[in-house]
Amino acid sequence: MKKTLVAIAAVVATTGAMADVTISGIIDQSFMQTTAKDSSAGTTARTSVIGGQYTGSDLNIGGSEDLGDGLKASFQFGMSPSPDSDFLNANGDNYPYANYVSFLALSGSFGSIKVGQFWSPLHITSATYDAADYSQVNNNMQVSQGASGTTGGNIGQLIANQIQYTLPTLVEGLTLQVGNAQGETAGSTVGNQSNSGAMYTTGAFSVGYAMSIVETSATTDTTNTSAGVSYNLGVAKLFYSVQTRKLSSATATDQGNQYGVQIPFGAFKVGIQATDYTTPSMAANTGGNGYNILLKYDLSKRTSVIAQTGTTKITGGTNSGDTSSTSAVGLVHFF
Repeated sequence: MKKTLVAIAAVVATTGAMADVTISGIIDQSFMQTTAKDSSAGTTARTSVIGGQYTGSDLNIGGSEDLGDGLKASFQFGMSPSPDSDFLNANGDNYPYANYVSFLALSGSFGSIKVGQFWSPLHITSATYDAADYSQVNNNMQVSQGASGTTGGNIGQLIANQIQYTLPTLVEGLTLQVGNAQGETAGSTVGNQSNSGAMYTTGAFSVGYAMSIVETSATTDTTNTSAGVSYNLGVAKLFYSVQTRKLSSATATDQGNQYGVQIPFGAFKVGIQATDYTTPSMAANTGGNGYNILLKYDLSKRTSVIAQTGTTKITGGTNSGDTSSTSAVGLVHFF
């Protein structure tokens, strides 16, 4: 829920437009227990009070202005503070508030153009078709087991130095996007990235696909894809998604599959998701599987209690048998 913070009464002579500035965000705090079984280091456990077990905390200042003739300018400054620790330096850098979704955009009958740092279509597709709400617990478990790029939160991530074009609505329910990001290294194209995505939703049915090609070295490109489908039966919503990663220097393709269901019970929602993946490009982890169970209870439209538990296990490679288990319970407040 957004609250208007300041309304700048800057009347534009030709349009009579008014700029509008808002503040919004999320506070996400929880109690978490994590246990890891490592073939070389043994079993370790950690109990912590952290932010971000569900979606992460953020603080956003945004605004828009009607420019007339169907044009609109909009912006957002996104910050990711850590309320449970050093709030002013959540990420250990000198500019802790410059690392989240921030952009300037112009939209109209031509579609929209967005410039800045924001989620790519790859990330949006992965999040949309995730029965566990793309929670941080699920993502962090997958990444810790070496499945980044094929499952969990490492696919797409935030893309900086990005420009994205969203086409105007050609078919009701269809969204088409293309974008490009620059590595910005003098004399090198390493880090350059192109991405694209398509999503179609009609009634209870939704399907999406996205692709990203990143120049990871002077001789190697990495191609990531994400595709998903969901169908809402009313009593339950079904999900399936698949993510792949392919290095141009490799013959094998890494792949992760996620199968899930969400079941609503009034103010309760249960999300159950199973994952399996194969990562032949990684000697220490050539495959694995896992699950995540999410329980969400809405105390109001803006405040929820979130409980999660899940396990991921490596089933192939030199780290075969290693496991990671996480359970967490906390509060999430949207404002």
